[in-house]
Amino acid sequence: MTISTEERLERVERLVEANSQAIARLTQQQEEVLRRIDRLSGDSEKLSERVEKLSGDVEKLSERVEKLSSDVEKLSSDVEKLAFKFDTSQTIGERLERLATSLIAGATISIIAGVILVLLREGSR
Repeated sequence: MTISTEERLERVERLVEANSQAIARLTQQQEEVLRRIDRLSGDSEKLSERVEKLSGDVEKLSERVEKLSSDVEKLSSDVEKLAFKFDTSQTIGERLERLATSLIAGATISIIAGVILVLLREGSR
């Protein structure tokens, strides 16, 4: 049962052919892996750019929120001032109303008193 040299050569040739095919498949797989790595690298760069852009957008939004917060504080202060002015003007209005009513009442009493005095003078003559 010894194997002849020719059989050994054929066997070696088959093994070499199988190895060559395996190497070719591995080379194709390696090229595919490299293409995928390149694609992933490009995608990673795009994602990094998007993250940077989003970071910039977030920073701008933060600045806008701070500005809006400042504006809200200013408006709150303005509303407080307006409320104080409104209360003050309402109080002044009420005082003016009381004063006008007092003046009208005083003038009415003066006229009535004057008429009574005139009537009393004429009545005593």
